[in-house]
Amino acid sequence: MGRGKVEMRRIENKISRQVTFAKRRNGLLKKAYELSLLCDAEVALIIFSGRGRLFEFSSSSWIVFEMP
Repeated sequence: MGRGKVEMRRIENKISRQVTFAKRRNGLLKKAYELSLLCDAEVALIIFSGRGRLFEFSSSSWIVFEMP
């Protein structure tokens, strides 16, 4: 049997919200790494926390930005 559907709404408890963010952030970073490894793809991920902290992932050491 599958998992039940989770209702998407803001977590009001600040501590619970921070714990959930940390767990989900780590899950996203792991998925980005796996995608780059399995598909030989260039992946970049930028995450800003509710407090404004920046978290990033890049599958390569350099990324080229093309300006029009």
